[in-house]
Amino acid sequence: MNKKEIILILLSGILFGISFPPFSTNLIPFFALVPYLFLIYNQKSIWKTFRVTYFTFFIASLIALYWTAGITHMRDPYLIFAGVALYFWQPAFFTLQSLLFLNIRKKYSTEISLLLFPLVWVTFEWLYAYGEFAFPWLTFGNSMTYDLQKIQFAELTGVYGISLWVLYINSIIYYILFKYKTVEGFGLKKYLILISFLVIFYLLPNFYNSNFKNEINSKDGIKIGIVQPNLDPWEKWGDGNSIQNRWQFVLNMLDVSKGQKERGVDISVWPETAIPFDLPSFNNYYFQFAEKVNKLDISILSGFADVKYYEKDAPITASSINDKIKYDSYNAILFSQPNIFEIQTYSKMRLVPFAERVPYAEKVPWLIEPLRWGVGISNWARGTDSTIFYHSKSKSKFLSMICYESIFPEFVSSYVNKGAEFCIFITQDSWWGNTSGARQHLQIAILRAIENRRWIVRCANGGISCFIDPFGNVYDKSEMFSTATLEKVIYPQTYKTFYSENGDLIARISVILTLLFFIYSIFKK
Repeated sequence: MNKKEIILILLSGILFGISFPPFSTNLIPFFALVPYLFLIYNQKSIWKTFRVTYFTFFIASLIALYWTAGITHMRDPYLIFAGVALYFWQPAFFTLQSLLFLNIRKKYSTEISLLLFPLVWVTFEWLYAYGEFAFPWLTFGNSMTYDLQKIQFAELTGVYGISLWVLYINSIIYYILFKYKTVEGFGLKKYLILISFLVIFYLLPNFYNSNFKNEINSKDGIKIGIVQPNLDPWEKWGDGNSIQNRWQFVLNMLDVSKGQKERGVDISVWPETAIPFDLPSFNNYYFQFAEKVNKLDISILSGFADVKYYEKDAPITASSINDKIKYDSYNAILFSQPNIFEIQTYSKMRLVPFAERVPYAEKVPWLIEPLRWGVGISNWARGTDSTIFYHSKSKSKFLSMICYESIFPEFVSSYVNKGAEFCIFITQDSWWGNTSGARQHLQIAILRAIENRRWIVRCANGGISCFIDPFGNVYDKSEMFSTATLEKVIYPQTYKTFYSENGDLIARISVILTLLFFIYSIFKK
């Protein structure tokens, strides 16, 4: 690589990396890939295209995803290994789109290939959200969550529509600079037309007017309480914690919820695995819990560790006790309501690769034990039943998801399309310390609110907890690593957006067009 290429790699890698939270850089995403376009348009071979792309996004991943190595807290060896592995895996994903685009730009004019570049990019963004290696954290549209006015059209297109918009602006800027560099250029008049189009295209989302009205299509308000206990997750899951100690955690949380009931809260929300054992399986504790919920007259939604035991026919991925008792554990949610003995539950379906489950573990079961965290919770089983929770008092339906699941736009919208009227996300972002991870995770939730025009209740163990309205405005944001209780009246919505009903239509159109142009390019002379 020559000096010019190194400068462009560094420039685009840094710009792309700081396009994402916590950097509130509303303008940088619009030209972050311009240096990268200059790079790849100068590459003729597969190897050189792969090389410049890999190094560009390796730098970007170090900046945006540095926190995944967990080096700020406890420094678990496995967690560090998994995070560092992601630094090398993530840029490899970006090379896939660059190699497909190499064939396209060789066969088509600069103008046509620049029109196709955003479609190719979004195709691979969308594909990266599928399968057990899925980690679509750096979907480019996620970079725009600090500019709420400009992303309201996500109720039509979802996050991939935002990606397309930002990518086309990058393409237009590159084209203007590219033509300026060439000998022929194309005259002042054409430059002015292009620049005018660029400005209009950039400003166009400001004039989007949603049909959704927050006051219409909503039921009466529900007062939701959030409990942020700020328990050290390493301590909570430590071997020294007996069931009695974990039950004490639950009693402490109930005391906090009691105070919320006195302030008129209808549902008290606890974070991911706030109940760190299989409460329903311990009859004595469960009866005490149900009795206290009845007495407090408040509904409790909490994360818990669900367990299923097998007498026979255990899956090959099941955990075992002394090689005799086979079981699966689930990162789950329970919803308990006063005077209703039966609880509603949900088990997490989208699991974090390696951190929660080895991808395709049934194919490589011998990797499960070597790749366990120091706290031994990296073999969660995958849930299979989608649950729409029902709150009897308000007669409202809602979805509740755990942590990483909130980054999958169509997964969330599918529940809204089934009738969910508000969303509760519970999470445990404390594993990675006070880093960018928790802030990025929060900002992604803003997109889910806008896409579906739903209130979101976000409850995190150690922060950041908050409420998000259907326009993406954040209320009562808690501090990281603090104990907090939050309360707010939210309004269930029955209105369904185009995106809620149709999902990632814009991404599927991108996939189809990319395939058509790619296939044609193979036969094009």
